[in-house]
Amino acid sequence: MSGFTVFPAIDLLEGRCVRLVQGDFGRSKEYDADPVARAREWERRGAAAIHVVDLDGAKEGRPVQTDLVGRIARAVDVPVQVGGGIRSIDDLAELRGAGASRVVLGTAAVEDRDLRLRAVEEAGPALVVALDARGGVVATHGWQRSSGVPLLELAEEISDDGVASVLYTDVARDGVGAGAALEDTAALARVVPTIASGGVRDAGDVAALSTLEGVVGVVVGTALYEGRVSLEELIRAAKTG
Repeated sequence: MSGFTVFPAIDLLEGRCVRLVQGDFGRSKEYDADPVARAREWERRGAAAIHVVDLDGAKEGRPVQTDLVGRIARAVDVPVQVGGGIRSIDDLAELRGAGASRVVLGTAAVEDRDLRLRAVEEAGPALVVALDARGGVVATHGWQRSSGVPLLELAEEISDDGVASVLYTDVARDGVGAGAALEDTAALARVVPTIASGGVRDAGDVAALSTLEGVVGVVVGTALYEGRVSLEELIRAAKTG
């Protein structure tokens, strides 16, 4: 992957493709009973990469849907970026062995610097660290807890540790179409290369993000599944933004 990448999201819950509102498992909506077919469809429509989240894994604190992740990765010829419940080097290796091109490490990378450093050594540029935040403070454990650590403070430390990129989600915006967090994303991207996530409404959001220095991609879910914008429109916006 090079340049700015639009990642359509596939969030897995009990084997189905769903979306949560602000990370709340009590506010989920099912969109597709066949995530493998959905991945093929995103690829057919031009996706250069796909972002997959094991929501069951995020809740349990360990990968739960590795077999399904592997089926998705084998079904498409584009890179698959996978997160959700990855808390150890063994978990990371398990997902990469299943076919994940890049692995997103969240809570464990925030709470355990030694693990983060080992993950950098193990995965190199295939490692993405998830920085999820509410009000500028990093959230952990599937967005259920606050770490108490300021977002930019942790970003500086992560950059110093050699992490190649981060996935930033403003939890308050996720799943509600509030618009991309342009100002906070830009500030973070000045510290470490950043993939934006949460709140994207339309092609205008993607065009704006694509012009920000250090922003290397965007994950889009609800806006696509609700039909507010097409993947083709987002890809065009990323190229012309």
